[in-house]
Formats: sequence, C-alpha cells, structure tokens
Amino acid sequence: MKEKTKIAFVHNSITQNTQRIMSGITDYVKAKTNWHLIVWPDSSLESLAFLKKRNCKGAFVSIQTSAKAQQILDIGMPVVAFSTLQAMHSLPYISADSEKVAYTAYEYFVRRRFTNFAFFGLTEARWSLERMNHFSRYVTADGRKLHVYEGGQIPLANDLVPFNQLWIGMTLNHGQQGLVDWLRQLPKPVAILVSCDILACYLINTAREAGFPIPEDIAILGVDNDEAVCTICDPPLSSISFNLNKAGYDAAAMLDDIISGREILRGQCIRMQPAEIKNRGSTDIFAVDDSDMVQALRYIHNNSSQALQVDDIARHLCISKRSLQMKFKKTLGRSIHDEIVHAHFDIARALLIDTDLPMDTIASRSGFNSTTNMRRAFKELTGQLPHLWRDAHRRQ
Repeated sequence: MKEKTKIAFVHNSITQNTQRIMSGITDYVKAKTNWHLIVWPDSSLESLAFLKKRNCKGAFVSIQTSAKAQQILDIGMPVVAFSTLQAMHSLPYISADSEKVAYTAYEYFVRRRFTNFAFFGLTEARWSLERMNHFSRYVTADGRKLHVYEGGQIPLANDLVPFNQLWIGMTLNHGQQGLVDWLRQLPKPVAILVSCDILACYLINTAREAGFPIPEDIAILGVDNDEAVCTICDPPLSSISFNLNKAGYDAAAMLDDIISGREILRGQCIRMQPAEIKNRGSTDIFAVDDSDMVQALRYIHNNSSQALQVDDIARHLCISKRSLQMKFKKTLGRSIHDEIVHAHFDIARALLIDTDLPMDTIASRSGFNSTTNMRRAFKELTGQLPHLWRDAHRRQ
C-alpha cells in the first residue's frame, strides 16, 4: 500500500468556523488525495519546524502577522494560511471576499430602508480595512455618508496573540466613553456594519449600557456568523455567514497543487463567499415610519418559508389590498410581490449552498411552491438557473 502524505491542520484553538473549514479540507482529502491529515494544536515556529522534520509535506496554519508569514516561508514547508490579520507575502491564504461582504451588508440595510450608515472595526486588520473601504464605496456611490469610528493605531511587532492586542487596545486602553460619544452623535436610526462578530458583540454591550435602543436606534450587523458569539448577545446578533466548507475544499486543492509542483507559493487568495445573512434581533427592524409597512415587511420575512399571497398580508393587517400595494410602491419603490419573491429567494439561496436537497424540496421549503417559480426568480435575480448558481457557489 502506498504510504500516505502527512498534512497538518495547525491552529491554537478550534472554533465552529474553523471546524467547517476543516470539514471542507477533509472532503477534499477523501475524494482526491492519499493524505493523512493530522490536527496540531500549536502554531509556533518550533512546532512547524518539528512537523517538517517529521516528514510533514504541507500544512494549513493559523497565521496573523506578516512577520510570522515570513518566518514560516523561511522554514520551507508549503503552507496555506488562515485567520490572517496582515499581508502574507507569498503564502497562499484563506480570506473573505471583502467586496462581497460589503455589498451583501449594504444591500441588506437598503432593503430595510436605512439611509444612515456607519462602520466599526479594527484599524490594523487587513480584512477590516478592506470591508470598510468597500462599504464606504457603496454608501458614497448613493450620495450618502459613512460614519467611521476612528480607533487609535496599535503597532503589531510580532505574532504573540495580535488579535488580543488589538482587542485590548480597542476596549481597555481607549475606554468606552469615546465609543459612546461616537454612538451618540450618529444620525438615527443608523445601520452599523461591524468587521467581525466579537467586536459587534462588544458594540451591542456598550450601546445597551449607554441606553441606546437596539435595533430601534442602532441596528448592528456582524461578520462570520459565529453562533456562540451571536446568540450570547442581547439582542442576538445578526451576521453574515460564509461558505466555509467550500473555502476549505478549495484551500486543500491549492495545497495539493503546490505540493505536487503544479503551483508555486505566490500569495494566492482563496476567497470565502458570503452565503447569507442570519437575521437576528440586532437588525430586526425596518427603518420606515409607516406602521402598516413595518408589520407587512415583518410578516413577509417571518413567514417567508411559506407560500405567500398579497391577499394574505392585507388580511393580516386588516387593510385593503390596493392600499397596501400603494404603500409599498410609495415607501419602497417596489411591489409586495417583489418583496415576497426576494424573501423566498434568500431562503432558497441558503439551502442551495448549505444542503444537498433536490430542487423540488428546496422550492417547497423556501415558499416558492414549485421549481418553475424558483427557476424564474433565480433567472431574474441572478441571471442563472438554481442548479447552475449552486454549482458556481459550492464545490461539487
């Protein structure tokens, strides 16, 4: 029997999201390689040198700083990095598609009729700056202003828990008063995109302690959908989730190509694509003054897995169908039917990525009622049929 190639997954702490990346890597290993995958709980240089000495041919490693990336390059073992904060030189790395993150957040807030926008993030993190810049581009393109919290600069001299350094600098050294003052001067209601869930949870706690109603005055959206963090918040945090299994699968394919000589280390990026927004209490509001519209929108989104008719919504609100249609056109610039279709589409899109369910089951569970209706909606909204959209957004 051919000896298996030893590959390591190196991370100091395994989270729910890293488990999903590992799952994608494992799927690739089972389908494509003769690898023996091991988990190693320490990403120090000594550990990586030891793994190479023990004939480990490659690794997926949690690396945060540029300095650490250079040191790993010097070891000479092929590596794909994840959990990065800074540039990785010529190391391939996994990172979210920041432009898609920003677009997903902006589209979500606009559909909820927000006109005031803000961003709260870590100044020194590459991905945080990217998300801020892309979000600012979408906001300003519509003639609006993005309000950004300006935190102090914190130099990262080495790889000794730099995220913790940033966290301490943001929360302890600068204190909460500056953040409270910033929140107070924001125009209300305001939609805030926060660069990651743990920081969004901190923002929720700070805002609540200062007496700001969430989500009535301040709607807060995180990134990563770390359920342990999101659900502990009060109110629970809405967050953008990623197709992490596909990212792991693609990263394994990249490392396989590098080990086999088909590719070289040249700083390739495996872009994690947003899958959906998990809507929770921190954004459970529509920034419109009309109470009938608020009730109608909430009814649609709370019942979007069911087949909905305009008559159902009008009946629920005890309002005439014509009056409700006029309110939608005046307030949102679109029809009730369009809002219903988009709500069904959001569910179907998540099911296509996260499950292997057949098309007719997805159509039923997402409220479309038939595959014909679902195909028509996907063609109109994405330009693709559902099965082609699935192929483009997840591994086979």
